[in-house]
Amino acid sequence: MDYVSPNELAYEVRARWESGQHGDPPELPDADNLRKLLTAAFVASLEREEGRPLRFVLCCAPASSPVKDGLGGPVPIVPLEVARPLTVGSIRSLAPAVSPENAALLVRFPRSGRAGMGDAGCEIAAVLHMGENVARSRSGRSFYHRPAPHTLTIEVADAGELHIYQGGTRLVSMKAGHLQNLIAYSTLEFLPISPILGAGESALRSRIVPPKNEAVRETSDFEWTALLNTILCIVNGVRARNHGGTVLLVSPGAEMSLPVRTKFGLSDHASVLGDRFVQFVNTRHVLADARLNRAASGGLMTAEQALPHLQNAAFAAEDDLVDAADVVAGLAAVDGALILRADLRTMGFGAEIVLDAASPVMAYESSGRTPSGSLPVVDSESFGMRHRSALRCVGVADRVAAFVVSQDGQVSLFWKQDSRVFLKRNVNTANPNMLGA
Repeated sequence: MDYVSPNELAYEVRARWESGQHGDPPELPDADNLRKLLTAAFVASLEREEGRPLRFVLCCAPASSPVKDGLGGPVPIVPLEVARPLTVGSIRSLAPAVSPENAALLVRFPRSGRAGMGDAGCEIAAVLHMGENVARSRSGRSFYHRPAPHTLTIEVADAGELHIYQGGTRLVSMKAGHLQNLIAYSTLEFLPISPILGAGESALRSRIVPPKNEAVRETSDFEWTALLNTILCIVNGVRARNHGGTVLLVSPGAEMSLPVRTKFGLSDHASVLGDRFVQFVNTRHVLADARLNRAASGGLMTAEQALPHLQNAAFAAEDDLVDAADVVAGLAAVDGALILRADLRTMGFGAEIVLDAASPVMAYESSGRTPSGSLPVVDSESFGMRHRSALRCVGVADRVAAFVVSQDGQVSLFWKQDSRVFLKRNVNTANPNMLGA
């Protein structure tokens, strides 16, 4: 794949802008100002301030009062008394004061066909308060996302790593000089572990009350995605701690096949994560029925079906679920693997994989683009200890997959199919509800 520049990234953004979101998309800068915005963000991502890397978010709008996606309500801002021209120096000076975990720099750009503001045509006008939930969604550590600013948003996550959003929808990313394929998420990344996820769904199903009026396919798709995203919340929580770790995902009933010695086993009598998942899904299903009932009644609803109340209940249930997932993710900071059953029961942590290290295991590396008959073979000895242990475990166990998080944040996925072990590097763990076409 050829390397791309910020100019080429700007071309991709413009090409995808109209198809990224339902309804009217936010206003996009003209081609020249969009290139300047992305170039400034890219160059600033390579800078350091007092020895620390710059990590920041730019929300870009033609006015100083952006609104929220789908709601129209204003996003709280703290305006600067004197706007600063959009330069790398300005970003470097302001970024340390504006945490990307809950805030952004508001960049005001001129509307198309109007005179520019300053030499760059864009200026930093305010600090914008997005809220922690939006940032948590962007990093894949939650399921729903609260309404994001209805703007072009540029998230700088690492040196040279830019993620471009249209409101709450991620359109395109650039990392290590390459455009990232977001579509691969749904079609390729996690299809191989569908049997494990399906077993988890089956184990949870008796506790879930489906909506009465929603199509069965839509309900099923939501539940499968919610289960997967809860697991990814845990993986992304491990990433966020910058320690690395291994999450062994096992089908219910296959636990005894794991070749592990668990330092900290957990009781079978309680599953806080599973309980909160069931509560979240059931709350969402009540909300889905209420929305369908309102549509069928021409917009009339009873007091008990008030959408704001049900929406708030769904948000609260999601917060509880995310909090529980974060607690589980923290367990992976102990040396050894975290063992998670696919019905979201945490079996233990600090698990040592006990296998004969002298017996190498071969893995077939899947890139998502290579025909299955010609996958390259990877020797386990080419990996570090964490990857080697996970590979051997998946090779001998039944119905088990392994997410291995490196200290640099890269995620690898191991799974077994037809007695062969497969590996996918650099797995995309983004929130699937925020990916655009």
